[in-house]
Order: sequence, then structure tokens, then C-alpha cells
Amino acid sequence: MIDGLSDWSGVWVAGAIAAAWFASLIFFLSLDLARCSAIVVVLGLLVRTFLHTGLFAIAHDAIHNNVFPQQPRLNRWVGRLALGLYGLLSYDICYQLHWQHHRSPATHLDPDYHAGSGEDSVWDAVGWYFRFVASYLNVRQLALIVVGIGLCAFSLVVGARVELLNLILFWILPWCLSSVQLFFFGTYLPHRFSHNSKSTHAAKSYYFSEFWSFLACYHFGYHWEHHAYPNVPWYRLPQLRSCTWPVKGIEVRTPAIAQWNVRLTCPRPSVANQCAGSDAKSLSAR
Repeated sequence: MIDGLSDWSGVWVAGAIAAAWFASLIFFLSLDLARCSAIVVVLGLLVRTFLHTGLFAIAHDAIHNNVFPQQPRLNRWVGRLALGLYGLLSYDICYQLHWQHHRSPATHLDPDYHAGSGEDSVWDAVGWYFRFVASYLNVRQLALIVVGIGLCAFSLVVGARVELLNLILFWILPWCLSSVQLFFFGTYLPHRFSHNSKSTHAAKSYYFSEFWSFLACYHFGYHWEHHAYPNVPWYRLPQLRSCTWPVKGIEVRTPAIAQWNVRLTCPRPSVANQCAGSDAKSLSAR
């Protein structure tokens, strides 16, 4: 059961992640590495990677209008800010491509999917990862990222006297590792072998404990649930596990859940399936 949520719950969650991201960035960029053990450095790297992934989780919720559903414009700006901090990514491009993924999962139209050789090899996974990243980066976007991050790094090293090694360990490297984390837990595992799937969403869920699911990738492992209920925010996805059911091969596919004033119990199967909401139509019409 999912109780009705406050209109502000998504904003509070996004604000907490963003505040932790900023606080950790300031702390670790000013850290004297000469006085730190290797364990502290590794833990700092993991914390920064996790929080950097959290920025994408905010943006992902914004794409589904889950941060501030009663204020779509503010919701979009939160998403733009989160993706800007994540890596100067375009919200509009990510929005269009992500909804394309929801509409056509594990097909040639899916920008997130790569069938490869079908042998489930390491090289297939590596190729899939680079295709996944390249799908969201055109030449203009890539140039913006290179120039933008270069200017930020130059300003921090020269103007703020930040050590270059700190910058690499606690900003650049977490950014790269975060993309691997998102790909592995949010795309590769859920959609591997999906070209043979008979599921409408061509997605699988993997159920760690709620704690480890959160640490792995903000509950992105509840992937079938996310595709079936795209208007449920990431931090509520574990609650769907007990009330989604296929029964005798019938898959639960309901329209997007009414935004925040609902009480969800185990729904009956429905043939209705609405992945893209009204916000997707308004954006594509621009």
C-alpha cells in the first residue's frame, strides 16, 4: 500500500540528496590527502559516487514528474539543475530519450538497449555501456561538457586552490563511476536478455534487501515496477513489490498512478498502459 504523498515529499528528498552532494563535495575537495589513509580516500570516493548517482535519481524522478507533480515547470527546472550538476547534460534530450525507452523497451528504437552478439559476454556489456553513454551525447553536448568541466576545473584549481588530485578523486572519477553504476544496475541487469522477453515492459526486477537496493542504485533494481508504475518515485518502489502481481501470466499494467492523492492497494490487471504522461506531449510539441 502506498499512502497519499505530500506534494513536497519529492522536493524534500531531492533537496536532501543535493545538500549531501554539495556538503560532501566541499569537504572532500578541501581534504588534506597527505594526512588521510587509503581507506578514507576509498570511502570518500564511494560516498561521492553514490551521491553523484543521486543527482541522476533526482533528474529521473523529474522526467517522470515525480519531484513536484503539482508544479510541472518547477519540476522540470529541478530536473535541469540536477542534470547540470551531474554532468552538464541536456534535460530535454534525456527526457525525450528516456520516454522513448519506456515506449519501446528492448527494441531497435530503445536508445538504452543494445542486443550485442547475444552471448552475454564482457565485451557485449562494455559495448552496450559505451552505446548507452553515446546515445545521450551529441557533438554539441559533448563539446559543452568538455569545455564546461574544463573551465570549472581550471577555476577550482587556480582560483580556489583546490588540489588537482582531490578534484580527480572526488569529482571527475565519481562522475565516471556513477555512469557505470547507473548503467549496470539501472539498464544492463534489468534489460539483459530482454529481446526474448514476453513482458510488455521487457524488464526484470532484482530484489536485494531494501537497504542494499538503496545503496546499489536508489532502488533502480525494482525495474519492472518502475516501468509498470512510472509515476511512483524511486523511494516508494519497494512498496510496490507486495502489491504487483502477474497472475497466470497476466501482467499488471495500469495507467500512470494519479499523482499524489492516492492510496494504492493491489490493483487488478488492466490492459491500459500509459507510459508517457501529458508532460511528455507538451515537451515534444515545443
